[in-house]
Amino acid sequence: MKITAVDSKNDLFFIENILPDSLLEQIESINLWQHPWEIQQMQSDWKRRKLVINEHSVLSQIDYYYNQALDAIALATNTEFDHKTCWSAFWLDYAGFDCPIHLDGAERGFTPPMAMQIYLTESPDNLGTVWYYDSDGQHVRYSFPYRRNTGYLMLNHAEQYHGMLTPIPENHLRLSSYTYFGKFNHK
Repeated sequence: MKITAVDSKNDLFFIENILPDSLLEQIESINLWQHPWEIQQMQSDWKRRKLVINEHSVLSQIDYYYNQALDAIALATNTEFDHKTCWSAFWLDYAGFDCPIHLDGAERGFTPPMAMQIYLTESPDNLGTVWYYDSDGQHVRYSFPYRRNTGYLMLNHAEQYHGMLTPIPENHLRLSSYTYFGKFNHK
């Protein structure tokens, strides 16, 4: 696993190779259209499914690897977790999905305080999340490529403007885990 700050602010990180290839190959064999799902809360009009995970789903194994990485995440982000656990939701975005520039959880005091999105399948590079210095999207801070087993980790606050403005084309899917972390102290 590799965790790299995207700039000197040290509040946004590029994550690479956090999951084993064998697990990713199992994920690729899932018929995602047949997987149980529900509508993501506050996103009912988005072209997104929140996959329902049970203990028999290969996706249920992902949090094991993320929890094993918590010490490395804490070291790279200069944080100390109150509780050493994290948990994930799984999003399946499909043709026509895009996401306007926004802040995560501004209405809830920037909850989650830290989040990580990891891309789990292959799709075009330009379908990754883009960070901006402003809410208008005039100044790009960092553009994450959409590549399997990569993604971002952010320390959430009022300047973390991001979105995915390129609509997903026909015959493409974007499967990702969105991971929540509990409270932490930033050193």
